[in-house]
Amino acid sequence: MKLLQDYASPLPKLLKDQQVREGESYRLIRYVIQQPAENGILLYNVLTKAVALLTPEEFQEMVEDPARVAGLVAKWFAVPVGFDDRQFVHQVRAIAKTLRKHVKGYNSYTILSTTDCNARCFYCYEKGRSRIHMSDETAVATADYIIRNSCGEKVKLRWFGGEPLYNKKAIARICSLLKEAGVEYRSTMVSNGFLFDDETVNEAVNEWKLEKVQITLDGTEKTYNRIKDFIYPEDNAFRRVLGNIHRLVGAGVKVVIRLNIDRHNAEDLLVLADQLIDAFSGNELVKVYSHSLFEACVPGAAVKHSDEQRKELFGKQLKLQARLLDSGLSRIGKLGHDLKLNRCMADNDGSVVILPDGHVGKCEHFSESDWFAHVSEDGRDEEVIAGFKVLRPEIDACNECPVYPDCFRLVKCEEAVHCYPEEQEERIRNIRHQMLEFYNFMPKLDN
Repeated sequence: MKLLQDYASPLPKLLKDQQVREGESYRLIRYVIQQPAENGILLYNVLTKAVALLTPEEFQEMVEDPARVAGLVAKWFAVPVGFDDRQFVHQVRAIAKTLRKHVKGYNSYTILSTTDCNARCFYCYEKGRSRIHMSDETAVATADYIIRNSCGEKVKLRWFGGEPLYNKKAIARICSLLKEAGVEYRSTMVSNGFLFDDETVNEAVNEWKLEKVQITLDGTEKTYNRIKDFIYPEDNAFRRVLGNIHRLVGAGVKVVIRLNIDRHNAEDLLVLADQLIDAFSGNELVKVYSHSLFEACVPGAAVKHSDEQRKELFGKQLKLQARLLDSGLSRIGKLGHDLKLNRCMADNDGSVVILPDGHVGKCEHFSESDWFAHVSEDGRDEEVIAGFKVLRPEIDACNECPVYPDCFRLVKCEEAVHCYPEEQEERIRNIRHQMLEFYNFMPKLDN
């Protein structure tokens, strides 16, 4: 056995090599994912992030008895038959959190310049919520809040909405004050892309330090214009947004194109994928990924997906993803090498969300409630913060799930209500793809 990647930090401080006990029977821990590769079979431990390569002979020995392969037990790829895998995950997480570097202040800010928008997407989760523009007074207070809480560190700003460019004055004001105060920052944005023009792109690059924009395309021209339903009927929104993507890329800004896929547009997105491949293939600044829409994402959705419909949709998404991967426009990402200790910004101590009225929260999905502070004050409600870290009770699907160590089903997260088998399959499929990428791009091993 050759160890290609060792434990994630801080596990080397926590895990001593496991000793093989005489008379004990061993099995692979549930969190090992296998992938055939050149020269053997790769093993990836989702919990520890360790990667090993077995020869075909070693693999056969492992199937018969993991303890026969030197290193499998020592490096926690294999455990005693009666071992409690999930309890082990809980213990590792708990100890690792105590060793985690204490976060001073916040270094990541998602800022909603407005909750208003110039599009009317039917699936918008913000439908029915208050439409508020951030005032100049609140923008000033927001910049001051960041200055007070950044503790001299470089900060990441993420502009969100609504449509953030619908109130770009607030963005400009905040960045101007941060620059004046000597705060180092860089920014990204989630936008529908309609309001970019040469002047805005220039300002975004030079003053907002904008590095990346995520823009959603819901289909080809006719489908997109129908779904987005912009308030500008005289404009061809699809052509305008596509032109703005070219404009951003021309200025050196990365663009991530998100394709929201559902039964109503699945086939159309395959056509759009071909259009995007023709337009951007080979351009390293453009990446494309797909995201499945389910009823949990659509407020008051009357139509629910049956198991059969959901399975059909995942099949179409897989076909779309394969086309994008083959073209080089999509990347699944790198194989994990960091111990995962939280789900997202909601349970991340270093991240906050600032709303247009100055309230401070933990998740962009909670714009009407569950705030823990205000930018004009220094206090914070610890109980609210703790509430965003509470996990849902575990379900039967957790028992045998290979990706359980990377799963955090937060009580406040609607996307965590369900655990669909197709999602688990997709995550495993992605990890196997990442394993091959990891192996193929590392220096060739000595035979």
